[in-house]
Amino acid sequence: CNVDYSIAESYLPMLEMLDSLNTSIIIVIDYFKKNYFFTSKNINSRLGFNADKFPYHDQYWFRSRFHSEDYIATEGSVLASLYHRENPSENPKHTKLTSDFRILNDYNNWVRLISQTSILEVDAVGNIWLTLLIMDFSPIQDMDTPGRVTFRNVHKNEIIFSIEGKRHSNLNITERERQILDMLAKGLRSKEISEQLFISVNTVNNHRSNIMNKLNVSNSVEAVGMAKSLGLV
Repeated sequence: CNVDYSIAESYLPMLEMLDSLNTSIIIVIDYFKKNYFFTSKNINSRLGFNADKFPYHDQYWFRSRFHSEDYIATEGSVLASLYHRENPSENPKHTKLTSDFRILNDYNNWVRLISQTSILEVDAVGNIWLTLLIMDFSPIQDMDTPGRVTFRNVHKNEIIFSIEGKRHSNLNITERERQILDMLAKGLRSKEISEQLFISVNTVNNHRSNIMNKLNVSNSVEAVGMAKSLGLV
């Protein structure tokens, strides 16, 4: 791990002060440990979740609570990560991702949230490490309109992309890749998948690699989690 966690710890006083001074929900995600570094106090009661949800579940669990029409909230995160990867000369701290989406809480009620995501820290080679999410309840609790995402360079005051709509673009996931994702979600190994689809293990592994690249994840478990949150399986 090429990060200094004393840097992360230095943010705690600021985060705790922000949490005590306003009604926004604050979350800091650690992309190296793949968990929550910080969450607002009483976050579960504010969102309407049982006490064992945050920070005990990962971000894929939270995404699984999104409305099926609001896939773009997750796809926007993927596209933003790809943008940073393809534009290494640009400072990722100059960007902000704003998402408007609906979640289903544990009282079976839909809640509309607005989330603003900024990058707090990157590692020595520019990989995203800590991201700050500030979430608020939308002033208009409209449960009929699909979600929206805008990705901006706040330093230049430019919109990099803005997406909205109901139908899933699938991130160019092919029918065969979707089929393999479904089998992975059922716990099948590459050899079992190859036998059922009558293709070689090498071909299965190539498909798995392509899937992980398209979903911008590092392993099959994350791919399945992301696929579920995107409605692919």
